[in-house]
Order: sequence, then C-alpha cells, then structure tokens
Amino acid sequence: MTSFLLSDVSTSPSSEPKYVTQKQCVTHLKLLSAFAELRDVVSNNDGLFGLHDTDGHQEGDAQVKYHALVKEKRWAVYVARAVKRYTNWWFRCLPSPEPLPKMADIRRNAYANVVKPEKIVEWHQDILPPLDVLMVWHSHMLNPRKYLEDCIRYGKMCVWGAGFPWELLDQQIDGTTFDYTATGEACRYFESQVGSSWDNLLDPLTTIVQCPNCGTEVIVSWTAGQDVTDVNLPFDNCTGLADKGFHAVCHNCDYLINHDRLKLAKWRLDVRSVRDQSRPMPGCFYNLRGVPFPVSMSWKEAAYLYPSQLIRVVADDILEFTDPKANQCHSIAAVRDYLRKRVQERKVLQMAHESHFSKVQPTRVEKICIRRMISRYWDNSSPFSLDLLGAVIRQGKFIQQMDRINWLRSPTLYATINRMIRKYSVFFGIMADNPKEMAVPTLDVDLAWHTHQLSPRQYYNYSVRLTNRPMQFIDHNDKVDELKLTNGFEWTCKTYREVTDGEIYSECVCWFCEAIRYPDLYGHFRSSLLWLSDARKAVDELHRQHDHASKTDSGPHISIHSAVRLQNSEVNRIMRETKALQLLEAYRKSLRRAQKHSRSSKALGSAIAAVSSLVLPTNPTTDTVVSQDEISMLSSEEDEVNREDKIQKTVDAISNFFDGIEKLVDGLEQLFHGDPHFLLSRLETVSLAGMQLLVVLLQGAVAVVLEDVVEGEGEGEGAQDVVCCIEKARIDHDPLRFVTARRGGQERVFKDVVALIT
Repeated sequence: MTSFLLSDVSTSPSSEPKYVTQKQCVTHLKLLSAFAELRDVVSNNDGLFGLHDTDGHQEGDAQVKYHALVKEKRWAVYVARAVKRYTNWWFRCLPSPEPLPKMADIRRNAYANVVKPEKIVEWHQDILPPLDVLMVWHSHMLNPRKYLEDCIRYGKMCVWGAGFPWELLDQQIDGTTFDYTATGEACRYFESQVGSSWDNLLDPLTTIVQCPNCGTEVIVSWTAGQDVTDVNLPFDNCTGLADKGFHAVCHNCDYLINHDRLKLAKWRLDVRSVRDQSRPMPGCFYNLRGVPFPVSMSWKEAAYLYPSQLIRVVADDILEFTDPKANQCHSIAAVRDYLRKRVQERKVLQMAHESHFSKVQPTRVEKICIRRMISRYWDNSSPFSLDLLGAVIRQGKFIQQMDRINWLRSPTLYATINRMIRKYSVFFGIMADNPKEMAVPTLDVDLAWHTHQLSPRQYYNYSVRLTNRPMQFIDHNDKVDELKLTNGFEWTCKTYREVTDGEIYSECVCWFCEAIRYPDLYGHFRSSLLWLSDARKAVDELHRQHDHASKTDSGPHISIHSAVRLQNSEVNRIMRETKALQLLEAYRKSLRRAQKHSRSSKALGSAIAAVSSLVLPTNPTTDTVVSQDEISMLSSEEDEVNREDKIQKTVDAISNFFDGIEKLVDGLEQLFHGDPHFLLSRLETVSLAGMQLLVVLLQGAVAVVLEDVVEGEGEGEGAQDVVCCIEKARIDHDPLRFVTARRGGQERVFKDVVALIT
C-alpha cells in the first residue's frame, strides 16, 4: 500500500545544499515550462466549461477582446478547481504527525524549535500529485511566511522541512516536450485518497459547498451564465463558485450563499476553535519579522499572539454578531469595524492582557497584528492563510515571462544560471542590509529566489543567518502596488551598482529599464567616479551585444508578476502619472544619447503601448495586475514597415514636445514670481489633459502648433489662465492645436503635465 514515509533529518553539514543549486534552477525551468504548456492547452480548449471562443454577438476588435477574455476565464476556472483539489490533497494525503499547536504551546520555550522538525517526508514517485496540484503547491510555497504559518497551524512541518521533490520532478518531466508523467501507483493513490480524478478536466462540472446557516451540503456549478453582453464588464453575470458574482440558495433553509458569507463561515469556524480548543487564530504564529519566537508571559513581548487572546475574550459576542440567523453581519469588513469598537473598551483590553492594568487602546504593534489576522479572511474563504487562486494567477505572469525568454534552449544555459545565482546572492544581501527598503528582483534574480524558496527549511535558515540583528525571515510579497514596485526597482538598480562597484543590475534594453538606468548613470555630474565610469562602460557593452539589443522583450526585465493596482484613488492616479512622465523623459534622453552612438530606437514601440496602460488606465479595478512586458508584446504585432515609419515620427514628436517643456521650465521661476509650484497649488485636482496630450503625441506623431489665444489679466489669476483643450482632429492629417497662455510677453505651454514635472 502506497503511503508517505518519514525519515530523520540528517545532521551532517554536507548532506544537503544550504543554498540554491544550478540543478535545481534547471529543473525549476522545466517545471515552469510544463505549467506553461498546461495553461496553453486549457485556455485554448474551445467549449471547455461551457466557454466558447465566439458568442455570436461580438464583431471586429470586440470579438478579439472577447476571445482573449474567454481564454483567461477558462484558465481561472481550471485554477479554482485545482485549488479545491490541492486542499483535499493537503488534508487527506500529506501527513500531520505533529499535534496542532495551542496558545499554551506558543508560550513555551520549545516553540523556537518548531522550525527544526525531527522528521521530514521522504518523497518517492508513487506519492507525487498531478501537475495542477503541483502548480498550486508551487504558488503556496512562494509565499514563504504564509506557507510556514499553514504548516505550523496544521501540523505539517515534516512537509515544510522536506521541500520540493526536485530530483523526482526532473525525472518525471520530459526535457523536450515538458510532459509530466506519473506512475500508475501515483494515480491510484491520489484518486483513492482525494476522491478526484487524476486529470482535473475529468472531474465534474459541479462541486459542493456547505451552507453557512444550516450546514447542508449544496451542489453548485463552477461557472454559470457565460453570456457576455459587454466586453468591458466580462462575466459579471456569472454565478458559479469560480465566478466573482457567485451565489446559490440552500435547498434546505433557503439561505443565500455567496463569497462574503463563505468568508464569514471560515471566520466563525476559527473563532470557535480559539474559544473551545485554544487554537491560535490565523496570523498569530510568528512575530512581525516572520520568526516564530516563543511568547513570554510579558504581554509587552507577546503582541503577535494578542489577536487570539482578544478573540477569545469577545468570542461569544462576535459569534452572536456574525450568526447568519441574526442577519446583522454580511462581510469581513463589518467584522473589522466591530473589532475596532470592542478594542476601545477598557474591560476588554484588561481581559485580553490578563491584567488589571488599565489601557486606553491597543499598542501600535498589537494593531498591526490584528490587521494581519483580518487579512487572512479579506479575499479568502479557503482554510489557508492566503487566496491560492489569486496567487496562482499572479504567478502565471512570471511563468509566461520565463516561457518567452526560453532559457532552457539557450546554448549558454549553465553560464546564465551561474550568473543569476551570483546576482541573487548580492540581491539577498541588499535585502538583508536594508530591511526598511523594497528590493525588487529582475527576472533572472527572481528565478533563483523562487527556486530557493521551494526549499523552505534551507531558505529560512539562510534568511535568519544573514539577518541575525534582528533575526528576520525575509518574505516574498506577491501583491505590491505598481508604483511602489517601480520606485523599489529604481532604488535596487542604484544600490546594486554601488555594492558591486559599477555592475549593472537590469541587463535589459527595453524602454522601461533604459529609463530607470539613465538618471543614475548620466543625470548627475559624477563622471570623476571610477565606479560610475565602469557602470557606463557596462551599459555600452550591453547595447553592443547583439542578442540583447535585438530582442528588447526577452532580456532579464524587472519581475512584475506581483504588480497590482490596489485602489483607483485620485492621489494614486496623480502619482502614477508623475512617475510615468519622469520615466518617459529619462527615456527620451537615453534615446538622444543612443543616436550619438548610432543605436536604433526600436524599443520605443513598447513605451507607446505602456503609456496607455500605466499612465492612462481604463477603469482600473482592484488587484489588477499591470504587466509592462505583456503590453510591449502588443507593439510587436504591428506591421513592420508602418511601425518603423511611425516610430521615427514619434521620436521627432517626443523631442519637439519636451523641448517646449524644457523652455517652459526655464521661465517658470520668473513667470510665477519665484514659486514654480504656484500653478499646482491653485489647481484643485490635476487633470488628465496633459497626459492625454502626451499620449496623442505618441500615438499620432503630430506636429505641435502653439496658438496665443489667452492673455492673463492681472496678478493672481494662476489656474484660471490655464486652458487645457485638445482638438480631437484626425491626428494623422491635421496638426494638433492646443492652447497656451501669455503672461508678461512670455509664451509658455501651460499644462498640468508641466506642474507635475516641476
């Protein structure tokens, strides 16, 4: 009978690698290629899950967009099914020899040894899961702190200590076709234990959810109502479990089940667990640095366990508040608001701290720990500490990038891997030395980083060893605001150059990476520094390399799979526009320098496409992933002859536009009486007019014609003198005319974009 076997952890220093290895990276690339092939097969399977390539209602561009949306939807449904299968495999197959921890266990000194399991799983080919389950497990492990939390919480540290079965996967994945093959015994074991087919697509089109009100099992579809009437609001009318608008009615009690109520059901289950069994709440298994230190009896040092103690105090009240029959609470947001009120009560605080000491409110650290606990439920009704569906979808961006670069087919594969491992070592040192900064990886560094994380025990030990003052378990956040990611990448490039005496970090010549590099290397009078001279020589050598310069979309670009746009606020929009303008200005300067060295400007096509997405988003939604690599791919599909002509016109248009801007900036101080921010202070909001102008210039490559139609009439007019109007003429034939203002005999282009730049 097939089963999981446990073996003792070897204490020999040379028994296992302490760092990422070349062989692991190659196997990881094979695994990612297998995932990419799986996605391609699923997303292009016309009619799968009732989703067809054509709906009969769309034509032209709308049909093309619909087809792309349908492919993404098929994949999302498939991944949702895979997450359910992984959940069953986690609980029914993976062993749990350790007892589930209680709050008293976390207070004991022995809790420090939880990351030193005595036994680990001994992997063999007859217990390997299907490829879709491997894919979800892969994404789970790439959130190292949350994966550690789930392994501690469910007593699976023997699995955490074993890591990914690299050697077996190398044997099971064909190096040419990337087909993943399994033994017959592995198929039989999975099907008998999990109760699902080995092949995801052979499972039923329905699944079962438990009614939060009466506990009855309710059969629901994975997706339902596939007609798309508006491609801008795709699948909004779908009501299956894998759909955003899921809802079903319990046939026993007529209770309406939806995603929010399933999250509340998870919350209620965990509250009962902490009340009745003293099990810690999710998010309460390690300190703010990710290290599971034992909690002393001093509450000053026990902040990360505080949320569990708080919930145990108010458990009865909060269960009454969230009772489905009471119909008072309908979302996790309501639970958060309820807790905010309760923690203001002095009696609750005294009981939560098991002390008569009077406190007015929780400490700052305690509030952070409460928010961390709530975050485990925010977009997540699964038993895990994160939404695995979203994690797999975001990892899909990275997988597509790896598939496009295709390092496995490179004749210099092993040299490339050796170089990326070295870069990763420097990158990790930067993270360890700068815990308050965000270090952003390039694709090659991210591959090595991901590979290291798939050996969780080794990665944890490496992390805490390099950050021992104070000790920190460095996490890998897969949800980062796009603007923060861009700023972090800029900082990382600069820091990497400094610690390596002039080596360049991003070996990529796309418009974005060029724009990031230029201000640091050429924007200041630092030519006397030796390392700066070396850095400039390295960039010049990069451009001379034919394999890099001729393929601007296949270099080790910034890794952007974690980029999300969290909120569509006015402040965030203005900040994104400002950053985009700065990048485009830097890229324009790099183009001028490139022309002096007779280099082409082919990468500008990706810049044009990226402006439309990064700067002028169309109704951005929560958790929208922004992929500049994917955007740049769109430009490569244009007709090559027309594209070259358009690019040259665009280069001229950008030059003309920014020449006008530079002249304006020179006169701003006199124009606004010594205060260049005068205009910005008079504007209530910064409109998109300036950015629209820039996009029109980029897309149409039009000439700029200045018209003096406005004259200032006295002091203090400020924003009233600003007229932002764009004539939407036929931009390929008619010159674009926009309004300028005249004050004191000086002609200047008054645009919001100017205020942003200055």
